[in-house]
Amino acid sequence: MPKTTTAIDLIGRIRVQRREKRMSQSQLGQMLHMPQSQIARIEQGNRDVRLSTLLELSRALDLEPMLVPKQLVPAVQYMVSEKRGESNLSVPKLIGNEPEDVDEQPK
Repeated sequence: MPKTTTAIDLIGRIRVQRREKRMSQSQLGQMLHMPQSQIARIEQGNRDVRLSTLLELSRALDLEPMLVPKQLVPAVQYMVSEKRGESNLSVPKLIGNEPEDVDEQPK
C-alpha cells in the first residue's frame, strides 16, 4: 500500500524543486512578492500554509498540485519516478507495462 502524502511531504517536494532549479529562497520570494523569511518558515514546516500559497509556490516552481483518486496513486507515483529516472523499489510497477509474451518465442 502506498504511503500517505503529508503536508511535510508536499513542502519537502517544493524545497527540493526550488533547489533543483538552483533558486534561492530570496529569488522565489521575489517572484511571489513574499519575504525570504516567509519562504524559510514554510520550508521548515513552521507555518501552516494556505492552499492559495501552496498553489502559488508550486506553480512558480513548475509543479502542478492535483487531486488523484486513491486507486491511481501507485500509477502516478510510478510515472513520476520513471520520469525522474529513479529506480524506486517502493513504487510498485504498473500491471501491464510490459508485454506479457516477452519471453515467448515466435511460432
